[in-house]
This record gives sequence, structure tokens and C-alpha cells, in this order.
Amino acid sequence: MNSLRNRVIAIVMLASLLTVMAIATSAYQSLRQDQRELIIQQQRLETESLTQQVSQNIQQRIMVLSAARPLLTSGDQLLPASELGERIRDKGFLQRTFPDGILVFDAQGTAIAESTFVPERIGTNYADRPHFQRLHQSEEPVISAPIIGRTTDAPLLSFLVPIHHNETFIGSLGGIIKLGDESILPERDQATDARDGTLSFIIDAQNQLFIESPVSEADSELQALPSPGQDALVDAALDDTDTSGIIDYKRERYLLITDSVEPLNWVFVRAIPYSLAMAPLRASFNQFLMISALVTVVLLLFAWLAAHSLTRPLTRATQRIHAMADQPENSEKLPEKGPREIRELSNAFNRLSSERKHLDGLKNDFISSVSHELRTPLTSISGSLKMMVSGVAGKLPEKAQSMAELALRNSNQLNTLIRDLLDFNKLLAGKREFELSKCCVDEVIEEARQGNQTMASMYQVQLRSSGQSNLSVHADPSALRQILDNLISNAIKYSPSQGEVWIEAERAQDGRTAITVSDQGEGVPDSFRDRIFQRFAQAEQGTTRATSGTGLGLAISRELVHGMQGEIGFYNDNGARFWVTLSSAGVTGN
Repeated sequence: MNSLRNRVIAIVMLASLLTVMAIATSAYQSLRQDQRELIIQQQRLETESLTQQVSQNIQQRIMVLSAARPLLTSGDQLLPASELGERIRDKGFLQRTFPDGILVFDAQGTAIAESTFVPERIGTNYADRPHFQRLHQSEEPVISAPIIGRTTDAPLLSFLVPIHHNETFIGSLGGIIKLGDESILPERDQATDARDGTLSFIIDAQNQLFIESPVSEADSELQALPSPGQDALVDAALDDTDTSGIIDYKRERYLLITDSVEPLNWVFVRAIPYSLAMAPLRASFNQFLMISALVTVVLLLFAWLAAHSLTRPLTRATQRIHAMADQPENSEKLPEKGPREIRELSNAFNRLSSERKHLDGLKNDFISSVSHELRTPLTSISGSLKMMVSGVAGKLPEKAQSMAELALRNSNQLNTLIRDLLDFNKLLAGKREFELSKCCVDEVIEEARQGNQTMASMYQVQLRSSGQSNLSVHADPSALRQILDNLISNAIKYSPSQGEVWIEAERAQDGRTAITVSDQGEGVPDSFRDRIFQRFAQAEQGTTRATSGTGLGLAISRELVHGMQGEIGFYNDNGARFWVTLSSAGVTGN
């Protein structure tokens, strides 16, 4: 039954584990994809916000320059250079927007006024600069690429707006931002990025420059991008095929997100360690696994309860079947409840038990009737044979004498068998009445020893007792004598020639009196231990004389002991040791 229960539990456990694994794998794949998309979307929103702020910053600076243009003209021409310088220096909003310098250029691109003095800058022509060329061609506001100042040798951005009069280009107003000193980028928490390993930088895709390098140290010069193939991160950022993805960079996986600022052709790049991006997913997945483990344990508990509920009736049925095999007369019915299969099994067992009891009753009645019918003629036969053997009818010839003695021995054995059958049937039917009284153990042992002395002498076995125990028990004297006779005769049969059989009495640990009959035979075989007190059971090992009994002696002894509220058992210790425990009645003397 345990095997069936374990199989049910194993099946449920395996099914639960497979289900949890399937759900976990599917959930993890789905959650990983969702987490990746969520991180990409979040970072994309951040970079888009960053680019929007940069675009707004650029537009605000251009609007500031555009708002200052009317202050720099008089009629159809620019103000004198000295007055232009005063105008642009006096306007605080210009100084705050472009603290690194404001310049006024004529129509040919020559600097004619400046807010901050730089040697040799006034009079320098910048018409060869690409952003000036774009301004002259479009006559629309422009922003330069990151450049090195011609007179300052500093990396900077140049903002230019055209100055018109009646749609005639008469000059331009420019603002300068030195990269590193003043930034058009909004403030960001780059310290946090550095701590968690996030790489964040900005590149000028058109001019192949770092606007903001991934290294933390500031550099006074613009840095060129590495050549294609030298830096996987830069190569992925410059790839226009996708704005996000997973890349391997310096033996680590990164989640890459990019966005661009169209007016500047700059690319904003964020590379987040994949392990960091997936950390919330792992935490959620670990929590899911813990919940799944808890659910699995609960399922296993229910599986164990279900399996126990399923197999308990089967276990009970098995125990009852074994009990019915050991003691047919004491078998109990199984309750016919539970699932249909269990009810059918219980019903079948109860039918079998009823039929078994009925057959046992018929057999016992038959044996009892036959025994009674045989007892009377067998008594006459035995009596006649005894008279013939004793010579009452005259001396018999030697051969006839031998045959008469053999017939007498066989009739005596048949008488013993009939007596045992009648006694056993009487015990099973509950017709044996016990008259309990105080019995002297030493006297009963001595009587049994003397009564079996003839048999012991015939088998060349010594009967010995342990001496005076001065113990007494509550027992039926005749029943106790019959028990001892059965145990002693059994011990004699299984003892070797010249062996000894000991009958001993002592006070047991529970206060009861124990009587032990020990022999020096081979002991009870392990294969026979469970059947030793069954009727008609005999062990196969031992001497040939051990099989001469009826096989009822120990079964009768067990019923007699139980009838006197005692216990009987055995163990092997250099032979078989059969013990009987009965209620003590004190001591008989000193």
C-alpha cells in the first residue's frame, strides 16, 4: 500500500513540478521580453525628453539672438561698431544666454563687434566656415558643428541669426558657447550612472566627434570617434538600422538605446548593463518561484492526504486479510464506505470472510461430529488392545504381540488427535470454562516434568527445572498443566539426543509470572515464525520425530493462555524458548 501511495504522491509531485517548470519558463520568457521592452521604452522616453530639452534650449538661444537684432540696426545698415559693442554688452539677457561671447558680423562674415575682448578676433573673416556658408545661402538661423575657435583655440558651438533690412541681408548676430564651460545639455545624474555601470555619452555623427565622452574626465579638446570596428558600442550607436538592442561590449551585455537631435545631428547614447535592466525581473521571478514552491508544497500535502485516504482502506483490507488468514474465527468485517471501488472491495472481502467463517463452522462441526463418533469405538479398540498386550486373553505369539503393541501405539496416537480436536473445537466455540484459582507454579511444573518423563526417556532427553521459585499464579490448574505438557512435549521432540529441556519460573518485569520451556534444538525457522501458533502447523526442520504430532498443541496452548488472560510467545537463543506469562498470586512460602 505504501508503494501505491508513494506512486500517487510521485505522480502528483512530478505533474506539479512539470507544470511549475512549464509555467515558469513561459512566464520568464514573456516577462523578460516585457521587461526589455519596458526598459527600452523608459530609456527612450528619457532620451527623447533629453533631446526635446536640447532642442528647446537651442530654440531659446536662437530666439534670444533674434530678439536682439532690431537693436543693432539703424535704417538700412548696422550701427557703428563701437555702438554695437555697447549694445550687446549692455543687454543682460544676451550675456546670460551666451556668457562665452556675442559677436556682430557684417554681410561678408567679418567680425565687427564683440561682447568679450579676444585679441585679433575683430576684423577676422569667417566666411569660409561651413555654418557661415549655410547662413549666407539660406539666410536662416544656423548652428555650427562643434568647432575649434579660430582665435580662441577652444572647442565651441556657434549660433548665427541673419540681420535683414527690407529683406536685404546686411549682417549677422552670433553667440558662442564653449563646450565644457557652458552646455546646452540639461543636468543629468551622471554619478548614479557611473555607480551602476550605465554608459551615457553624446556623439556628433556627421563630424565623427564625441560631444560628451563615456569617460568621466573632461577634455579641453574635441575627441574624434574611434575608427569603425574599434569600439562596438560606438559602432552600434552609429547604426541607423535600429534605435535599441542588446550588444556585447567588453565581455558584458548591454541594453542599448539611442536617440538623435536633428538640428545638431547629435546622437544620445545610453548603454545599461543587461543584468541591471533585468534585476527587477529576476526579483519578480524569484518571488514567483517562491510562491510556486509554496503552492507545490501545498499540492504535495493534499496529494499525501488524498493518497493516504485512498490507500488507508486498502491497508485496512490487507491487515484484515492477514488477520483472517492467521485467525479465521476472529476476522472482522470492513466498513463498506468511500469510493465505489473501495466499497466493492470491502463488500467482496466481507463476502469472503462470511464464506470463510461458514466453511470453518461446517469444518469444525464435521470434525467435532466425526471425533465424537470415533471416540467411542476407538476407546473400545484401545481397551481391547491393552488387554491383549498385557496377556489378559492369554500369551500371544511373539509376532502377534509385536503387531498388537504397534496397533496400541497407533490407537493411542489417534486418541490424542481426537482429544486435541475436541479440545480445540471446544475452545473456538467458547465452551471451555476456566476455573481460575491460586496455583503453585513449582507444583505444576514438577507434575508436568514427571508426567513427561517417560517420553523424555524414550527420546533420550533430560528434563530439568530451576528449583523452587515459590511463585503462584491465578490460573486453571488443568489448563496450565495442559499448556506445560504441550510445550514440554514439543521441546522434547525438537531436542537432540542427550539434550536437555529446562522448565523455569520467574517474576517478570511487569510483575506477572513467566514460565519458560527451553530446548537445545535448532530453534524456530524464520520462515515458520508467523505460522507457529496456527493449527496443524509444523516446522519442517528438526528431527524426524518432530513431525509425529498433530500440529494442534501450540494452537491449543495459545487459546488456553488467552482464556486465562495471559500471553504466550517465543524467541531463539541456542534453541527455542517458549514463554507464558500469567497474573501473579504472590509467593507460596520461603
